[in-house]
Amino acid sequence: MRQLAFIPVPVMIGATAIIATRLLGFILLFDELGGAGVGDFVRASTDTWLNTLILLASLLIILIECNCAYAIMRGKNWGRWVYLGCQAVVVVYMLLASFEWFGPKIFSIETETQFEFLQALLMQKLPDIVVIFLLYFPASSRQFFSRRR
Repeated sequence: MRQLAFIPVPVMIGATAIIATRLLGFILLFDELGGAGVGDFVRASTDTWLNTLILLASLLIILIECNCAYAIMRGKNWGRWVYLGCQAVVVVYMLLASFEWFGPKIFSIETETQFEFLQALLMQKLPDIVVIFLLYFPASSRQFFSRRR
């Protein structure tokens, strides 16, 4: 507990926000689709092997991000780098799926123009961008992670 007292505020907010946004995402999904809708989504996502693989990979990424949040609170520098890597993987997949360059359209963004896609992607990833800024740019965050190798 004593170790938690010295976590800089931007790091604590960033790590907490990672977990909160993932939890809120699940809550909003259940609220929007309902129990039957979530069941239909899972059934549709497991129609083919590729869809199932992508669904399982997305759940794995959420678990990795939550583990990164825990590591970030403990001052582990690898936690913020793995989180940044997870965000890069998600953005690349959404880009590929939305423009039909790769695989099924699970987790894709339906837009008509590239500008609309970039705007929708930015709005969807804005909380993650703010978290990345909190973990990398304040001087207290940089000092916290450089001190704790």
